[in-house]
Amino acid sequence: MSLPWFHVEALPEPGDAVSLDKHEAKHAAGPRRLGPGDEVVLFDGRGHKARGRIGGRDERGGIEVEVEDHEVEAPESPRIALAASLPKGDRLSTMLDMATQLGILAFQPLHCDFSVITLDRKRQDPTDRWNRIMMEACKQSRRAMLPAILPQARPLEVVAEAAARGATVLVGDPQGRPIGELPSLQDVVILVGPEGGFSPSEHRAILDAGAIPARVGLGTLRVETAAAAMVAGCRAAAST
Repeated sequence: MSLPWFHVEALPEPGDAVSLDKHEAKHAAGPRRLGPGDEVVLFDGRGHKARGRIGGRDERGGIEVEVEDHEVEAPESPRIALAASLPKGDRLSTMLDMATQLGILAFQPLHCDFSVITLDRKRQDPTDRWNRIMMEACKQSRRAMLPAILPQARPLEVVAEAAARGATVLVGDPQGRPIGELPSLQDVVILVGPEGGFSPSEHRAILDAGAIPARVGLGTLRVETAAAAMVAGCRAAAST
């Protein structure tokens, strides 16, 4: 049975102790029923993790974990960022959860011509909620790297920035090449449009700027399905 994972803001040196925050401590003592001596894994969301053991209580009554060793998670190849239009409701949570489990390093919301939901139309900043969703996905998948949340951008802006650093941009397209047939990829940005797809002018512009149309099936997929399928396709292609 794998050890439970808990997030901390910073990992102390081996032999030192760190206190779990209120949310993590509640989870450890409640659903996990952990007590003194139980082993856990701590991670900081920046690629570092450490084994530790539940110790005593700190001065505020919180749970302390005594750190035993440190490890740096090896970066996966290819490096994958997801830039996607925001689907409605819980489907966005599903997309972020699945994409994080599959190992994206960054998520960037897209503002497309046909987007129904954009950040400027939201009443509250969703960043904290998105981070919580991705944090839980990191624990589930045993990944020590929490994806970064990048500022909202237009599709052509994303393609231009990726081209400037030499990254490959893949755009979901039922008429594109299967991902498995693409050449070896190292740094990838996956572009997924809204339910209505990219507008004709957007589609022409991003292809003219160098984006490669790629597909993972013959049908037209929902945003969250297309995002997860394309990330998984890139991972599978890299492992063959």
